[in-house]
Amino acid sequence: MSINPVTEEAHVAIGAQSNDHSAHIAGVPSKQFFTDPLTFTRVQLLVTEYYRFDVVSNFWDVYNIEAEALGQRVIYPSGGIPDTDRTRPLIRTPADLDRINPPDPYKSGRMPWVREVNKHYLERTGKLERIYFSGPFSIAANIRGYENLVTDIFDRPRFVHRLFKFLCDHVIVPYVEVMKGEAENDELIIDGRDAWASPPMITLDMMDEYVVAYTERLRNILGENVITRGNWGDAKSGDPERFFSQKLKCSSGSLSVLDPDLYDVGPDRVKTFANKHNAIVAAGIDATLLKDGPVEAIVERIKLYIDKMARDGRCMIHLNQIPVDTPSDHIHAAVAACHTYGRFPIPENLEDIPFDVPKRERFLEFVRQKGERFD
Repeated sequence: MSINPVTEEAHVAIGAQSNDHSAHIAGVPSKQFFTDPLTFTRVQLLVTEYYRFDVVSNFWDVYNIEAEALGQRVIYPSGGIPDTDRTRPLIRTPADLDRINPPDPYKSGRMPWVREVNKHYLERTGKLERIYFSGPFSIAANIRGYENLVTDIFDRPRFVHRLFKFLCDHVIVPYVEVMKGEAENDELIIDGRDAWASPPMITLDMMDEYVVAYTERLRNILGENVITRGNWGDAKSGDPERFFSQKLKCSSGSLSVLDPDLYDVGPDRVKTFANKHNAIVAAGIDATLLKDGPVEAIVERIKLYIDKMARDGRCMIHLNQIPVDTPSDHIHAAVAACHTYGRFPIPENLEDIPFDVPKRERFLEFVRQKGERFD
């Protein structure tokens, strides 16, 4: 991540969440992409190189893994991202929790698939910088159902705490410990995603009791490198600064704020808070904007965030989620905008910097030129 403006060649880093889009431009069936670890790894590394991301693209349908390993049914739509079957929650009544067995990281669901993906990344890049897991709130929402879970929080809080302790101690911790042991990196970031834990779907009091507290529980067991993030809804929280503080407790030193909330709250307000707390900002670009464009609007959004938040080198750009059929030209434009306007030292007036949308070959032509192919 290029976050320190030491040389003229350094620039603001840009990364992306790309999964079904990666499969789409590679012409790989979704089921194969999400179940064949070598195909997944090869495609994602080539997508990273093709788009010239500064952070390796290696994100899968992370919210399904623990739930599926526990026995929750997951649907694999053609041309889309796998998703839990919310019409058939694993825990239909609180009593069902007592009938659930902890998953085996070596055998259950796609936990072995994730371990193989990690192995392929380690072999092909030389270093695995992070491992992913789903935050306990999001697992609970997927196996109990969001509406049921919120009802439980009000009516049966003791059951909810019992569920969350089970998910932390008997699902997440054993899974992460196996991945840590295979990663060969003592500085590994243990990166939990918890998008279900977002206003207005939860209150900020719920955030303290069921998200911050259980992130700290995991950190006490697994070490200080545990983070949870992916929460959105800042603009709907009723108190963005309190929500920012909660997110910093879950991901110390890094404040992730994603569009449309980032644009609605305003980059100046986000940067003021981040500076006060000595935090780096991860600025998320809206998925709808990336898909629909136009290119000029994508470029202007990235230019705005660089101008307002990246001049000190303590900001990176993140493409929230690249929708499956997003035109590749939109992503090339986003990356070019970040690397053009974000080159250090950043000039006072970004309007004076010439910018051209790059003309690039299609992904499969790029793959062919690399001597690769997908069978």
